Amino acid sequence: MADVPVETFIAVRPRAQVAASADELLRRRAGTVPVEEAGALAVYRWALDPVGPAPVTGRVLDGPPADLDLAVEERAAIEVSRDRTRPGAERERAVGAARALAWILGFAPTSR
Repeated sequence: MADVPVETFIAVRPRAQVAASADELLRRRAGTVPVEEAGALAVYRWALDPVGPAPVTGRVLDGPPADLDLAVEERAAIEVSRDRTRPGAERERAVGAARALAWILGFAPTSR
């Protein structure tokens, strides 16, 4: 079996699969993206090209996100989604972010 360069994967997902998910989300929504899906889209963009701050924690990385970086961001998104003191739209966006991060990390889908 040939060695596969690490850069071709983001956690357990091939980069191409993450990019395809982002493209599909944009294609389905054609302009208007609901808040929850905006959280997922922000995660996909950050995971693919982390030049700016992380979508939930605001952390800035020196390179591609490692599994631990993704897990930290997922945990933060889960916490924000459960924090009833935050505005509803912020919690919804965090739900989308947490779901996208869980998918990238290979976890089973979460339910409401």
